[in-house]
Amino acid sequence: MATPAMAYGERRFGATYTARILVALVAAGLLMGLWGPQNDPRSASNPALMWISIGLVFAVAALWVVLGKSALIINQSGVRRESALGQQEIAWSQITETRYRVVPINVYAHFGLIGALLAMSSKSGRANLTLELISDDRKKLKVTSNFRNADEAIGMILGRILPPMVLNVKARLQRGETVQFGGLGLSATAVTWKGSSVPVSEITKAELVRSNLQVKRQGKWLSAISVRSDKVPNVLAFLEVLESLAPQVKSTGIDPLARVRM
Repeated sequence: MATPAMAYGERRFGATYTARILVALVAAGLLMGLWGPQNDPRSASNPALMWISIGLVFAVAALWVVLGKSALIINQSGVRRESALGQQEIAWSQITETRYRVVPINVYAHFGLIGALLAMSSKSGRANLTLELISDDRKKLKVTSNFRNADEAIGMILGRILPPMVLNVKARLQRGETVQFGGLGLSATAVTWKGSSVPVSEITKAELVRSNLQVKRQGKWLSAISVRSDKVPNVLAFLEVLESLAPQVKSTGIDPLARVRM
């Protein structure tokens, strides 16, 4: 079913300024490194350095234009990523797997000005998001916070692909199967991980805590399962189905940040 946002065509999400500003800052640093040690900073006394500097400025200008051409397009057919080097496209029907990761903004605080710029790349203001879409022939397309309103774009994509994934997993569980999410196994009664089994009835919490999927067991202080979320294929489908099996686990819906505790 099409989402209301796509009912009248396609949505386009342009590139943020983050990558372009980073390129400009690196170039500025190089220029300072080249000209700083010079005894005579006048361009006439350093013709070779002057031409190198001019070339660097033109290169930055060209990269600024090239990076600005990147865009993410979501339409009735699927998801397309465009850049100056070409385009990638993946149809809705081809998407069989997702990898999802959230990096909280405060992680970037250790990187000074560059970290602040990375933080600004996310409109949510709280996290840097990465959703990787993988087709049945292993073609990949990444949606990241390098696109404006990335949280909205990821929410639209999940709204389209997550419901059928969840229905498929539930149907397999009803047939008595154990569904694998990478190294994580889910049956109607238990979650298995690294040779251990946690009964669904004993799970008190399952959530994304910053970049990790964590599952907690009743009576245990440490998490029974803790693994980086993008190491678990279709981790959001796993959480959605687990919530239906364990009513004590709070449901949070499809919002890409709703399931994440910073």
